[in-house]
Amino acid sequence: MKLKYLLLPALLSLSTALGAFAIEKTSLFFYGQNEVHGGTAIVRETAHVDAYGGASVECHDQTVINAYDTCTVIAYGHATVNANADVKVKAFDNSRVFAHNKSDIDAAGNAYVQADGSSVVMGHGNCNITAHGNALVKAYDNCTVFAAGHCKVECYGNASVMALNDVTVVAKDSSTVKSYGNTVVTASDSATVDAYENSKVTATKTAHVELHDSAKKNVGG
Repeated sequence: MKLKYLLLPALLSLSTALGAFAIEKTSLFFYGQNEVHGGTAIVRETAHVDAYGGASVECHDQTVINAYDTCTVIAYGHATVNANADVKVKAFDNSRVFAHNKSDIDAAGNAYVQADGSSVVMGHGNCNITAHGNALVKAYDNCTVFAAGHCKVECYGNASVMALNDVTVVAKDSSTVKSYGNTVVTASDSATVDAYENSKVTATKTAHVELHDSAKKNVGG
Protein backbone atom coordinates (compact mmCIF):
# COMPACT_ATOMS: atom_id res chain seq x y z
CA MET A 1 0.00 0.00 0.00
CA LYS A 2 2.83 2.38 0.89
CA LEU A 3 4.50 1.58 -2.44
CA LYS A 4 1.29 2.53 -4.26
CA TYR A 5 1.24 5.97 -2.63
CA LEU A 6 4.94 6.47 -3.34
CA LEU A 7 4.56 5.64 -7.03
CA LEU A 8 1.54 7.92 -7.59
CA PRO A 9 3.43 11.27 -7.21
CA ALA A 10 6.24 9.94 -9.41
CA LEU A 11 3.78 8.97 -12.14
CA LEU A 12 2.04 12.34 -11.93
CA SER A 13 5.40 14.11 -12.20
CA LEU A 14 6.35 12.04 -15.25
CA SER A 15 2.98 12.75 -16.87
CA THR A 16 3.45 16.51 -16.35
CA ALA A 17 6.95 16.39 -17.86
CA LEU A 18 5.74 14.48 -20.90
CA GLY A 19 2.89 16.95 -21.34
CA ALA A 20 5.30 19.89 -21.27
CA PHE A 21 7.53 18.17 -23.82
CA ALA A 22 4.56 17.63 -26.10
CA ILE A 23 3.65 21.32 -25.91
CA GLU A 24 7.18 22.53 -26.64
CA LYS A 25 7.94 20.17 -29.53
CA THR A 26 8.20 21.42 -33.11
CA SER A 27 5.16 20.76 -35.31
CA LEU A 28 5.81 19.32 -38.78
CA PHE A 29 3.34 19.79 -41.66
CA PHE A 30 3.49 18.33 -45.18
CA TYR A 31 0.03 18.95 -46.66
CA GLY A 32 -3.43 20.34 -45.99
CA GLN A 33 -4.62 23.40 -44.08
CA ASN A 34 -3.19 23.80 -40.56
CA GLU A 35 -2.92 26.30 -37.69
CA VAL A 36 -0.25 27.04 -35.09
CA HIS A 37 -0.72 29.23 -32.04
CA GLY A 38 2.72 29.98 -30.65
CA GLY A 39 5.55 27.46 -30.59
CA THR A 40 7.59 26.42 -33.61
CA ALA A 41 6.70 24.70 -36.87
CA ILE A 42 8.44 23.35 -39.97
CA VAL A 43 6.31 23.37 -43.11
CA ARG A 44 7.19 21.39 -46.26
CA GLU A 45 5.82 20.20 -49.59
CA THR A 46 2.35 21.75 -50.18
CA ALA A 47 1.12 22.47 -46.65
CA HIS A 48 -0.74 25.68 -45.79
CA VAL A 49 -0.35 27.13 -42.29
CA ASP A 50 -2.03 30.03 -40.46
CA ALA A 51 0.37 31.20 -37.73
CA TYR A 52 -0.62 33.24 -34.66
CA GLY A 53 0.61 34.25 -31.23
CA GLY A 54 4.32 34.77 -31.89
CA ALA A 55 4.82 31.42 -33.61
CA SER A 56 8.16 30.70 -35.29
CA VAL A 57 7.76 29.05 -38.70
CA GLU A 58 10.29 27.65 -41.18
CA CYS A 59 8.79 26.94 -44.60
CA HIS A 60 10.06 25.20 -47.75
CA ASP A 61 8.97 23.90 -51.15
CA GLN A 62 5.51 25.06 -52.35
CA THR A 63 4.10 25.91 -48.94
CA VAL A 64 1.91 28.90 -48.07
CA ILE A 65 2.10 30.71 -44.72
CA ASN A 66 -0.37 33.31 -43.43
CA ALA A 67 1.42 34.92 -40.48
CA TYR A 68 -0.18 37.31 -37.99
CA ASP A 69 0.60 39.13 -34.74
CA THR A 70 4.31 38.97 -33.90
CA CYS A 71 5.19 35.74 -35.70
CA THR A 72 8.56 35.13 -37.33
CA VAL A 73 8.96 33.24 -40.61
CA ILE A 74 11.98 31.92 -42.53
CA ALA A 75 11.10 31.09 -46.13
CA TYR A 76 13.02 28.92 -48.60
CA GLY A 77 12.39 27.37 -52.01
CA HIS A 78 9.18 28.59 -53.65
CA ALA A 79 7.31 29.22 -50.41
CA THR A 80 4.75 32.05 -50.21
CA VAL A 81 4.36 34.16 -47.07
CA ASN A 82 1.54 36.60 -46.33
CA ALA A 83 2.90 38.75 -43.50
CA ASN A 84 0.48 40.84 -41.45
CA ALA A 85 0.80 43.17 -38.45
CA ASP A 86 4.30 43.04 -36.86
CA VAL A 87 5.47 39.86 -38.54
CA LYS A 88 9.19 39.41 -39.30
CA VAL A 89 10.25 37.43 -42.36
CA LYS A 90 13.58 36.26 -43.73
CA ALA A 91 13.15 35.20 -47.35
CA PHE A 92 15.62 33.22 -49.47
CA ASP A 93 15.81 31.39 -52.81
CA ASN A 94 12.70 32.03 -54.95
CA SER A 95 10.28 32.62 -52.09
CA ARG A 96 7.56 35.26 -52.30
CA VAL A 97 6.47 37.60 -49.53
CA PHE A 98 3.40 39.85 -49.39
CA ALA A 99 3.96 42.28 -46.52
CA HIS A 100 1.24 44.42 -44.92
CA ASN A 101 0.87 46.85 -42.03
CA LYS A 102 4.20 47.01 -40.15
CA SER A 103 5.87 43.84 -41.34
CA ASP A 104 9.68 43.66 -41.37
CA ILE A 105 11.20 41.76 -44.32
CA ASP A 106 14.83 40.76 -44.92
CA ALA A 107 15.09 39.22 -48.40
CA ALA A 108 18.00 37.68 -50.30
CA GLY A 109 18.67 35.58 -53.39
CA ASN A 110 15.90 35.77 -56.00
CA ALA A 111 13.09 36.43 -53.54
CA TYR A 112 10.11 38.57 -54.56
CA VAL A 113 8.62 41.01 -52.03
CA GLN A 114 5.48 43.10 -52.33
CA ALA A 115 5.08 45.57 -49.47
CA ASP A 116 2.54 48.17 -48.40
CA GLY A 117 1.45 50.00 -45.28
CA SER A 118 4.42 50.92 -43.11
CA SER A 119 6.34 47.75 -43.90
CA VAL A 120 10.14 47.80 -44.00
CA VAL A 121 12.02 45.77 -46.62
CA MET A 122 15.75 45.13 -46.85
CA GLY A 123 16.80 43.42 -50.08
CA HIS A 124 20.07 41.76 -51.08
CA GLY A 125 21.23 39.80 -54.10
CA ASN A 126 18.81 39.76 -57.04
CA CYS A 127 15.58 40.44 -55.15
CA ASN A 128 12.61 41.97 -56.92
CA ILE A 129 10.69 44.39 -54.68
CA THR A 130 7.38 46.18 -55.29
CA ALA A 131 6.44 48.84 -52.73
CA HIS A 132 3.27 50.90 -52.22
CA GLY A 133 1.80 53.10 -49.52
CA ASN A 134 4.31 54.25 -46.93
CA ALA A 135 6.72 51.34 -47.20
CA LEU A 136 10.45 51.81 -46.63
CA VAL A 137 12.84 49.89 -48.88
CA LYS A 138 16.62 49.50 -48.61
CA ALA A 139 17.96 47.78 -51.71
CA TYR A 140 21.52 46.48 -52.08
CA ASP A 141 23.56 44.54 -54.65
CA ASN A 142 21.52 43.92 -57.84
CA CYS A 143 18.02 44.33 -56.44
CA THR A 144 15.24 45.73 -58.61
CA VAL A 145 12.62 48.01 -57.02
CA PHE A 146 9.31 49.38 -58.28
CA ALA A 147 7.91 51.98 -55.88
CA ALA A 148 4.74 54.07 -55.95
CA GLY A 149 2.78 56.26 -53.56
CA HIS A 150 4.64 57.79 -50.62
CA CYS A 151 7.33 55.14 -50.37
CA LYS A 152 10.92 55.81 -49.36
CA VAL A 153 13.69 53.93 -51.16
CA GLU A 154 17.41 53.77 -50.46
CA CYS A 155 19.46 52.03 -53.14
CA TYR A 156 23.08 50.92 -53.02
CA GLY A 157 25.47 48.83 -55.08
CA ASN A 158 24.01 48.20 -58.55
CA ALA A 159 20.39 48.30 -57.44
CA SER A 160 17.85 49.78 -59.87
CA VAL A 161 14.68 51.68 -59.01
CA MET A 162 11.60 52.83 -60.91
CA ALA A 163 9.72 55.40 -58.83
CA LEU A 164 6.26 56.88 -59.49
CA ASN A 165 4.20 59.62 -57.86
CA ASP A 166 5.46 60.95 -54.50
CA VAL A 167 8.31 58.53 -53.83
CA THR A 168 11.51 59.71 -52.13
CA VAL A 169 14.69 58.03 -53.37
CA VAL A 170 18.28 58.16 -52.07
CA ALA A 171 20.65 56.71 -54.68
CA LYS A 172 24.27 55.85 -53.88
CA ASP A 173 27.17 53.80 -55.29
CA SER A 174 26.39 52.72 -58.89
CA SER A 175 22.62 52.45 -58.48
CA THR A 176 20.22 53.63 -61.20
CA VAL A 177 16.90 55.45 -60.86
CA LYS A 178 14.07 56.26 -63.26
CA SER A 179 11.74 58.75 -61.62
CA TYR A 180 8.26 59.94 -62.62
CA GLY A 181 5.49 62.09 -61.19
CA ASN A 182 6.54 64.14 -58.15
CA THR A 183 9.37 61.86 -57.13
CA VAL A 184 12.24 63.44 -55.19
CA VAL A 185 15.69 61.95 -55.75
CA THR A 186 18.98 62.57 -53.96
CA ALA A 187 21.90 61.08 -55.89
CA SER A 188 25.60 60.76 -55.05
CA ASP A 189 28.68 58.67 -55.89
CA SER A 190 28.29 57.17 -59.39
CA ALA A 191 24.51 56.91 -59.30
CA THR A 192 22.54 57.47 -62.53
CA VAL A 193 19.15 59.18 -62.64
CA ASP A 194 16.69 59.52 -65.55
CA ALA A 195 14.13 62.05 -64.34
CA TYR A 196 10.75 62.55 -66.04
CA GLU A 197 7.60 64.65 -65.56
CA ASN A 198 7.86 66.75 -62.37
CA SER A 199 10.69 64.87 -60.69
CA LYS A 200 13.18 66.84 -58.61
CA VAL A 201 16.77 65.70 -58.36
CA THR A 202 19.53 66.86 -56.04
CA ALA A 203 22.83 65.40 -57.17
CA THR A 204 26.54 65.67 -56.51
CA LYS A 205 28.89 66.36 -59.41
CA THR A 206 29.86 62.69 -59.61
CA ALA A 207 26.29 61.52 -60.24
CA HIS A 208 24.91 61.37 -63.78
CA VAL A 209 21.49 62.97 -64.30
CA GLU A 210 19.31 63.14 -67.43
CA LEU A 211 16.32 65.50 -67.28
CA HIS A 212 13.14 65.08 -69.33
CA ASP A 213 9.79 66.87 -69.46
CA SER A 214 9.56 69.32 -66.51
CA ALA A 215 12.08 67.56 -64.28
CA LYS A 216 14.52 69.79 -62.38
CA LYS A 217 17.99 69.35 -60.95
CA ASN A 218 19.86 70.98 -58.09
CA VAL A 219 23.57 70.47 -57.51
CA GLY A 220 24.32 69.11 -54.07
CA GLY A 221 27.54 69.03 -52.09
